[in-house]
Amino acid sequence: MNSVRVFFSSVKEGIVGVWRNMSMGIASVVSICSMLLILGGITFGVFTANRVVEDMKTKVDQIDILLTPEVTSIRVAEIGKELKSISNVKEARYISKSEALEKMKVQWKENAFLLDGMESALPESYEIKVLDIEKSNDVASSISQIKDVEKVVYYKDIVDKITKISQIVKYVGLSLVGVLLLVSFFIMTITIKLTVIARRKEISIKKYIGATNASITGPFIVEGMILGLFGAGISFGIMYFVYRYIFNTFSGTIGGFIGNYLLPINEFSLYVGLAYIAIGVGIGVLASIFSSRKYMKV
Repeated sequence: MNSVRVFFSSVKEGIVGVWRNMSMGIASVVSICSMLLILGGITFGVFTANRVVEDMKTKVDQIDILLTPEVTSIRVAEIGKELKSISNVKEARYISKSEALEKMKVQWKENAFLLDGMESALPESYEIKVLDIEKSNDVASSISQIKDVEKVVYYKDIVDKITKISQIVKYVGLSLVGVLLLVSFFIMTITIKLTVIARRKEISIKKYIGATNASITGPFIVEGMILGLFGAGISFGIMYFVYRYIFNTFSGTIGGFIGNYLLPINEFSLYVGLAYIAIGVGIGVLASIFSSRKYMKV
């Protein structure tokens, strides 16, 4: 019963505390709101860039293997099995000379007639798809060791560049998010600490009359939660309307291809809403505990 009483008392005092310290509360809400908006913008940019990179990966995940002219049909089948057994190989498809010729004719278009009779000069080959293009170099190296493989062709330069871009996007994004969370935490901590300092006499009196740490820190935690929710709610509202505008602008227009990399509005709202609530409330609670613990000893 005592814990229940402390809980409801903390909720009541926390709500009153927010009202009494309106100026400090507004400063806290503004700091959380600003951080979440910046965080949302950076996360949106990083997420979109990452989806673009992932899409690019699916377009350069092919490796072409040209076989030697003297390779036998039995050996061709064996090579297919060896290719499929290599780690990171998603699929391997045999390309006959006639199929290779038809592909070249499509590429040459109106000059395709020049290729007539060239079928015998074309090599037999395989097209393979890799699961992770970042490991394409390892796959290509393994393939080059296979007997009767004359040449391995793939987008090495593009793969290397995409791999570097992917790593940069990931690490830069994580670093920026981490820095923003820390900055927001310290701003929130300082703001709440000012509130705690202004009420340190009240805390000392409570401690002297036997109040527990829970009953003292409880109201501050509730205040932090309320301020965090307010900041999260305001920033989510702004972010939602901005994202909806961007989504509608780039969907079904000339720049519609960009819309392919954007999350549907409902899905975006769910993820961002949950993230903002978790971050806003989490920072508010942690900052409240961190700010008030110094005054728990009298």
